[in-house]
Amino acid sequence: MPAIVLSQGEIVSANAGWSSPVSHRRVRLYGDHYYTYSRLYREQPNVRTCVDFLARNVAQLGLHVFRRIGETDRKRLRDHGLARVIERPNPFTTRYRLIESLMSDLGIYWNAYWLKIRAQDRTVLARVPPELVTVKGGLGPGSYTIDLGARRLVYDPSEVVHFRGYNPDSPSVGYSALETLRRILAEELAMGQYRKGYWENAARMSGLIERPADAAEWSPTARDRFMAEFEALYAGEDNSGKTAVLEEGMTWKQASFSARDSEYLAGRKLTREECARAYHIPLPMVGILDHATFSNIKEQHKNLYQDCLGPWLKMIEEEVELQLLPEFGDQEGVYCEFNIQEKLAGSFEEQMQSLQTAIGRPWMTANEGRARMNLTRMDGDADQLVTPLNVLVGGQASPTDSVAKASAANGVMTKTRRGQIDPTLLSLRERHMEQWRRALIRTFERQRDAVMSGTPKKAPSTGTLDKAAVLVIEELWDAERWNAELQADYYRLNHATATVWAEYMGEQMGTEIDVTRMEPWLAENARVSAENINAYTQRLIVKALAAEAVHEAVAHVFELAIGGRSQELAVRAVTTASVFGSQTGARQSGLRTKTWQVNSGNPRPEHALLDGETVDIDETFGNGMLWPGDPVGGADNNANCQCSVTFGR
Repeated sequence: MPAIVLSQGEIVSANAGWSSPVSHRRVRLYGDHYYTYSRLYREQPNVRTCVDFLARNVAQLGLHVFRRIGETDRKRLRDHGLARVIERPNPFTTRYRLIESLMSDLGIYWNAYWLKIRAQDRTVLARVPPELVTVKGGLGPGSYTIDLGARRLVYDPSEVVHFRGYNPDSPSVGYSALETLRRILAEELAMGQYRKGYWENAARMSGLIERPADAAEWSPTARDRFMAEFEALYAGEDNSGKTAVLEEGMTWKQASFSARDSEYLAGRKLTREECARAYHIPLPMVGILDHATFSNIKEQHKNLYQDCLGPWLKMIEEEVELQLLPEFGDQEGVYCEFNIQEKLAGSFEEQMQSLQTAIGRPWMTANEGRARMNLTRMDGDADQLVTPLNVLVGGQASPTDSVAKASAANGVMTKTRRGQIDPTLLSLRERHMEQWRRALIRTFERQRDAVMSGTPKKAPSTGTLDKAAVLVIEELWDAERWNAELQADYYRLNHATATVWAEYMGEQMGTEIDVTRMEPWLAENARVSAENINAYTQRLIVKALAAEAVHEAVAHVFELAIGGRSQELAVRAVTTASVFGSQTGARQSGLRTKTWQVNSGNPRPEHALLDGETVDIDETFGNGMLWPGDPVGGADNNANCQCSVTFGR
């Protein structure tokens, strides 16, 4: 059916007599080199990385069909014609392959086509390569021509499902992102050709040959003969490593550009960054980890299906509903939706805690919660707001909230339960974390300067981790020095932090605290922590020394340490020292119980389950730890942990 519009009271065709410009199918790079979009995908690794990333992450999501029965009720349709054709598009294609090819075509061409093949009792879908399709139309597609070489098939828009992106010149076809990346891809091509020529044609000992100033003048024939013989003997991969023998009086002068001098590695990294930005992919998702930390990587994985892939998913859903759903007649309240909940829901404990908090009070019923999860409604009191017996209006928001978090003009957390002392001093905690972070940065900077000054220009000859480890142990890494320096800093800050929190507990209880009792534990904790931190840094350096670009790899180790590890280690250290000091002060003050308290808005599920758990002051909590930050919990429990404890009688 041709597209129509209402103009001045008359219905007219939107495709009458003209066609808008269409996007090209190939890109001109340097000189007269023209590359088709498909060839760029085949030969440009950064383009393929980004396109495959999008295609694989979207294809793994299920595309489900639902019927909206009411505002709070949904029913999944498994036998609807749309659900069946998506699940099995044709006898040779799975749902995964259909969506994967769809996203790949969109990433490469910004156009993708499904041909509707109407059989006797069903409709099947077949992907049509965009290279074969020509779209004609004005304000909308008017016809589709598929060029099979010997035959040209013309289809009406009702016979094709056309997914397309934005094109400033045409509403009928999308404009490929590869056009925007043309210049950066041209640079990548030129660099690749240069490196290919270098390895194919150059001698391994690239340089200049100098003749004595008083040597007899060379004739052109003699010079050409010498160059031909030299290249035959020493150029190319088969002759690499041979020792050159020059004629009398000649000398060899080294003259070549390293990959670093020519910024080859930086150029390749820039290409990947620009490709990722063109497709709106977070850089760490495609292996660019310059500023990556444990916490921001975790958050970016959560945001991937919201900010990066969310717009793509919504576009596909609406195009399927617009162009494919009418094939099956039954359209009342029917819609399709990618099963993004599987990726965003987190662990089972996180989902259940979130739903319990939302449904408990005051704004969601059980059926409203089930509707958000695309589940069928329940009868009985499922449409009523639930008020648990331990919750009063104006009191707790839900049965899982035992803490009224955030007070604080003075940064002190306040608990709803009476008789508890809460030593979570937020503003003071921030100041101590900053002191720790600066001290750790100074340590990593000293280590960087010492290690980089002795780092070799290239990896050990074998390029193995064993050789790199020997080099670190023997020449680069002074473990005794670094352990002693970091242990001294660690103990000083440990003592300062623990003392502040211990004395705070004494002030609250009117007790004088003997802080000297903490010193043996603080000293041992400083020794073990310093050794573990430095051992981890050493392991990273060993791996970096086995890389091709040694200097860049080793420098990157310290960039991450200064930019990310220092903050994570500071959070862990302050949590450990402050809670240990608080517990020491509480014990000396005669307090006998302690209660786990979560302070983060996004805690670990295991810690969220402990929130509010009360035990004897000398007993362990349910996770086997004496307090948040207890070293027995390891990195899995302590990294970036901001939990604390409150104390009572």
